Amino acid sequence: MALPLPAAGWTRFLVKAKFAMGRDFAVLDPTTEQQAYYVDGKLGWRAQCEIRDASDTAVMRVRGNLLGIPKEVTISDATGADVAHLKARLFSPVRSQMAITTASGESWDLVGSVLEKEYTVTAAGQPVLTITQKWLTVRDQFVIDIAPGVEPALALAIMWSVDRFVEQQ
Repeated sequence: MALPLPAAGWTRFLVKAKFAMGRDFAVLDPTTEQQAYYVDGKLGWRAQCEIRDASDTAVMRVRGNLLGIPKEVTISDATGADVAHLKARLFSPVRSQMAITTASGESWDLVGSVLEKEYTVTAAGQPVLTITQKWLTVRDQFVIDIAPGVEPALALAIMWSVDRFVEQQ
């Protein structure tokens, strides 16, 4: 079954797992397969990664505690300023829920199905980000669709956090 087209104006990336211990991902333009970003997962007691742009400059950093209760992640920009905070909600082996608070104070909600491997982030009831793995079958690959006005690096940081969160469940 073919992957549905993104909504008009949305940006799509293909995210492919790299063989690495820290959950690294190459983020590709789906039409040209050119690498636009690289998600560099780090090993350690705490979940952490860097989102790097095409020129290999770190644009976002993720640090968090996914082993504790509640599971929490902080996303910061290249200067170290906090951009978003993710916090896990109700535990369920089937559905994932996270609350995301942006630096501007806006609340986003992430709801997804672990079994279907599909997640949606909404702001004020409107989707701003979708993460899909269910349509793809060869190794870990995701398709991420990003609404206009949402920073792609932030969306990738959220995707990495959800992937790590589900992996830890």
